[in-house]
Amino acid sequence: MKKIFYKYIYLNGKNIIYGLLSALFFSTIALDSNKYYSVALLMVPSLLFSFIVGKMCYEEDSNSTKEFLLALPIKKQEIALEKNLIGHSCIILGITIVNSMFFIINSIKGREVVFDIRLILLVACFLIVYNTTYINLNYKFDYSKTQFSSYVILILMLFLFKFGNEFMIYIEKINSWGLLGGYIILSFISLLLIKRNNL
Repeated sequence: MKKIFYKYIYLNGKNIIYGLLSALFFSTIALDSNKYYSVALLMVPSLLFSFIVGKMCYEEDSNSTKEFLLALPIKKQEIALEKNLIGHSCIILGITIVNSMFFIINSIKGREVVFDIRLILLVACFLIVYNTTYINLNYKFDYSKTQFSSYVILILMLFLFKFGNEFMIYIEKINSWGLLGGYIILSFISLLLIKRNNL
């Protein structure tokens, strides 16, 4: 499993670089103001996931690639599980990039440094559900059936652009320990679903 994981990273190095560059570029939204913090937390991990996992799914969609993968002495669940683990990595890395960029830019501009653990955990929980759904749809049907799911991210992004500040105030009432527990549970469930699903 570890060899497959490293092999996919090696074969998709170009996509990882593009994903990181797009994530860093989008994170510069911090230059505007802190009001787009929630948008960045959603979009940066989503861009990483799209460039890395989404591109993998697209490249595997050709019949020749699918036949090659199915000919390997590994189960389909293991290939999907590897993508799920990379999806989790995209969430963690994306959130780290956003907070680092906002910290650096706010420090340079002399603004208040923004860091909201509740918002981070809430967005992470949503992204786990989104990533798991995307991967399951891809392997249960095909790549084309997963494309409608990107509209969910687009709609939520537009909502956060408009109501991001109000949303951040509203979630202050949510218990951060409860969100952390939810994140851990959802992470475990997502891995279990892909491992046990009849893909």
